Amino acid sequence: MPHHLRLTFLAATAALAFAACSPENPASEATTTPVTTPDGSTTIVAEADGATKNYVEKATIGDMFEIEASKIALDRSKVQPVKDFAQMMIDAHTATSREMSGLATAAGVMAPSALDNDHTAKLEELRTASLQDFDDKYIDQQTAAHSAALDLYKDYANNGKDAALQAFAAKVAPTIDSHLLAVKALDKSPADDVTKPTN
Repeated sequence: MPHHLRLTFLAATAALAFAACSPENPASEATTTPVTTPDGSTTIVAEADGATKNYVEKATIGDMFEIEASKIALDRSKVQPVKDFAQMMIDAHTATSREMSGLATAAGVMAPSALDNDHTAKLEELRTASLQDFDDKYIDQQTAAHSAALDLYKDYANNGKDAALQAFAAKVAPTIDSHLLAVKALDKSPADDVTKPTN
């Protein structure tokens, strides 16, 4: 092959190789990661997109926070309606956490196993709050946490890329909404005023 034709051929080959790796090629976007299944075997699954990773991370941390905060409430609150709500949170979020774990693994996402600094600090606020302030603080934190969770779940239910996690988000969102309504009703009730000093 003449020299100039060889150069042309090499240039064309390089261009084709570059095109195959370009962002327009869907195959190049799909990466894989090994995941260990509960029985100890390893399977290769496609790695999830950024939005799915964000959803799993925030949802998992949200569950962990609401469980741990509610355990503190069971221990520290002197108000039965607050303790009842806390037990409901532990039961509900333990169940969703367990289901999320399996779906995250199937989607190729490594769910966090510990709280972030922000939520760790919120737990410390609960542990150190005075008896008079505790119920107010717990209710306020739960209101904010459920409001953020509802937005997160609704967004993924509408826009998520993983079908199983999207269906999970759509199924759980109404439950989160009911929790939010319950904690707002608790806030409006006299429950969080029981431990406040009377004049």
